[in-house]
Amino acid sequence: MSRSRFATYVVPVVAALALGAAAWSIARSQPSRPLIEPAIAPPRAPANPKGSIGAVGLVESASREIGLPAAVAGVVAKVNVLPGQSVAEGDILFSIDDRQARADLAVQMAALAAARARLAEAETVAADQAEQLARSERLKNIAGNTAISEDTLLRRRFAARTAEAHVLSARADVDSAAASAQSGAVTVERLAVRAPTAGTVLQVNVRAGEFAPAQILTTPLVIMGQLTPLHIRADIDESDVPRFNPKGEAWASPRGAADKRVKLTLVRVEPYVVPKTSLTGAGTERVDTRVLRVVYAFDPKDMPAYPGQQMDLFIGL
Repeated sequence: MSRSRFATYVVPVVAALALGAAAWSIARSQPSRPLIEPAIAPPRAPANPKGSIGAVGLVESASREIGLPAAVAGVVAKVNVLPGQSVAEGDILFSIDDRQARADLAVQMAALAAARARLAEAETVAADQAEQLARSERLKNIAGNTAISEDTLLRRRFAARTAEAHVLSARADVDSAAASAQSGAVTVERLAVRAPTAGTVLQVNVRAGEFAPAQILTTPLVIMGQLTPLHIRADIDESDVPRFNPKGEAWASPRGAADKRVKLTLVRVEPYVVPKTSLTGAGTERVDTRVLRVVYAFDPKDMPAYPGQQMDLFIGL
């Protein structure tokens, strides 16, 4: 066989065989990987002939989460509640050490009692001066100028007016002392932080013996809310806003349980499109998405959920 024929026919065949052997060897060395289903099924929209739009919602209490700070700064004396505990309106959640405030109130009450005593004394003196003046004027009218001098009568008139002024001053002192005592009583009352409404305690971030500042904190000392019904606050992307139908059926599925769904009832639409607030915190971040916020409600008996939990929403067109 000539050299040119060998190069033309044999070399390509040998190269093809070598390539096939290499491919077979590589394929054989690769491990067998069976198809694995995802551990968590992705969210799926319910069947709807008109279609639907999706959104991500956040579960919240019907009253929104209520963060309660201390009204008066001080050391926490007692914490009366635990997370998950139901409370009625006016129940004490925690209390600040009130010993100093009660001591101040006792001083103020004593000052009020003293002021009332001075008022009673002033009123007695004023009554005595008024009676002396009345007797002097009657004597002047009956016996004439010889019974009592004009100077004495004038002095008794001035004494009666002075006594009346002392009464007015004493009454003002009583009012001031009463206001001070009332302020002290209010301070004592404010040392007990009470539930503003009936609901459930969601978080307790304070312990007995800790100092509670009287200011707005990033994490409130106690967080509570109403859990019946539960609300879902969802952000609808501005590109879906033209297709949003407030009367459309809405369903929600919790993250990690796409096979479970709960029907939602529209509570309200906040008619103001705002910048999306689910941010990453990066310094170079730009917000170029705006959303319409809607609030739906559902009964936690139909779907157990917790405030702060994310759920996938599907709203029919």
